[in-house]
Amino acid sequence: MRLGIYCDSGVNGGHEEMLKRLILALVECPDIDILYLLIPPTNQTLFDYVKAVADRHSVVNVIALSCTAESIRDNMFARLRMTWRTAGTLRSLHLSKLVIAQGTITSALPGLLAACCVRTTAVSYLPLIDERASTGPGMSGLIKWLVKRVIYRLPQEYITLNEHLRTRLHELAPRARIAILENYVDNRFSHVALTRSAARIALGLPEAGKFIVAHIGRINFQQKRQDFLLACIERHAQAFRDTIVLIVGEGRDASALQRIVQESETLSNCVRIVGAQADVLPFIVASDVVVLPSAYEGVPLVMIEAVLAGRPIVASDVSGLDAYLPAPLLFRMDDEDAFVEKVFAATTFPLATLTETFKRRFSREAFDAQVRSVLLPGESQGRPADHVQQNSPDLAAK
Repeated sequence: MRLGIYCDSGVNGGHEEMLKRLILALVECPDIDILYLLIPPTNQTLFDYVKAVADRHSVVNVIALSCTAESIRDNMFARLRMTWRTAGTLRSLHLSKLVIAQGTITSALPGLLAACCVRTTAVSYLPLIDERASTGPGMSGLIKWLVKRVIYRLPQEYITLNEHLRTRLHELAPRARIAILENYVDNRFSHVALTRSAARIALGLPEAGKFIVAHIGRINFQQKRQDFLLACIERHAQAFRDTIVLIVGEGRDASALQRIVQESETLSNCVRIVGAQADVLPFIVASDVVVLPSAYEGVPLVMIEAVLAGRPIVASDVSGLDAYLPAPLLFRMDDEDAFVEKVFAATTFPLATLTETFKRRFSREAFDAQVRSVLLPGESQGRPADHVQQNSPDLAAK
C-alpha cells in the first residue's frame, strides 16, 4: 500500500502529537510499501521528528511543503497555489490514500482539495466538529456554515476519536466511511517516578502552602477557553487567593492572554504563563488539579495524561466527555460557580478505579491494532463504515 500523510500545521499540539503516534504505528505495518509524509520544514519540531523517523525506516519518505496553513490563512491566492502544487505532487506519488491531519474541517484545505483534484482517496484525520453557532450570526455566518457543510462531504473517509464525534460526522457526511481511533498515552504517565515535591522544586514552585491548578493546551480562546478560566479567577478572587494557576501552551491568542493577565492585579498575583513545554509531565505532577474548560474537544491527551499520573482533571461537559469522566469532574460549560466549586473539590475524588480503566483503554497495543483495521486494506474485510467502534477494555487488555 502506498500511503501519504499531509499536515500543514505550523504548531505542535495534541493533534500533531497524535499524528506522530499514527506514523509510528504505520511504519511497523508490513502492508505499507511506502509512506510519504508531507510536512512543512517551518514547523521545525514536527519536521525534525519525521526526518528522524525516515532515517530509521526505509519505507518513509519526507516531502517538504512550501508553507504552513497559518502563514497563508488570509491569502486566498497562496492557498490556491499550495493546492495546485500539492496536486502536482500527488499525481507523481500514485497513492492509495492520503491521510489529512485536520484540526477542524477547514484546516489543511490545500491537502484535501488536492486529493479530490487527483481522485486520491482522502482520509480526514481527527477533525473536531464545528457547530453552526461557531460560524457567527447573520448572513455571513450562514454562508460560512453552508460552505463548511459542503467541505464535510469531500473526504471519502474519516478517522475520529469517539462515538459522539462519529455520530456528528455521520450527520454531516452520511456517505463517508467513519472509523474510531482512540488516543494512547506513553507508559511513563502511568509509571511516574517524579514526586509532587520534586516536580514543584524543579519548576520553581512552592512545595507547600499553595493550591496549584494547571491548564495545558493550545492557547485558543474559542476552543480551549483560557479566557473563561481568567474570568473565573477574577470573579472568584477570594477562592483563588492561595492558588497558583499555570497556563502551559502556545497559540494564536497567547498575546491576548498575556495582556489580560498583565492588566489585572488579581490575575498577575496568581497566574503564570509558562509557554509551550516539550514535556508536560512535571506540570501535571506538580499540580493539585488540571482543568480543561473547553468549548469542544475530541479525546484530549491531557485528560488521559492527568488521570494516568494520578491527578484529577475538571472539564466542561461537552463533546461526549461524560463517556470518559464521572460527573464530579464535569461542569456545564458556562457555569462559573460550578467550575470553581469542582476545581477545589476535585482532590477528594477517588481516582484509582478510573486510572486503571484508562491504563487498559488507552494503551499503545490497542491503538496499533486499531490503526490496521482503520487504514489498511483487507483488515476490515469490506464491512460497513460504522463497524469500527472505540477500543473496548477487552481489546486494550490484549
